[in-house]
Amino acid sequence: MFAYVFKEYKGSLNIFKIDHDSNPKIIEEYKVYGLPAIILFKNGKEVPESRWEGAMTKAKLKEHLDSLLESTTVT
Repeated sequence: MFAYVFKEYKGSLNIFKIDHDSNPKIIEEYKVYGLPAIILFKNGKEVPESRWEGAMTKAKLKEHLDSLLESTTVT
């Protein structure tokens, strides 16, 4: 799934994959309770309504990210 995101949104988003086992402090800091998790940031701050945790289909993920990119919150 993340390979799709890296390819589809290259140039639109900076995407990072973080191993939750190796980075427990980051997981705790951002209160990640479900995996996989997607959190968008702008200027170092979490974009409101951007968080998505848990299983998702490719179609739902694309819909979610496209919606965020179209909003004035992210751009």
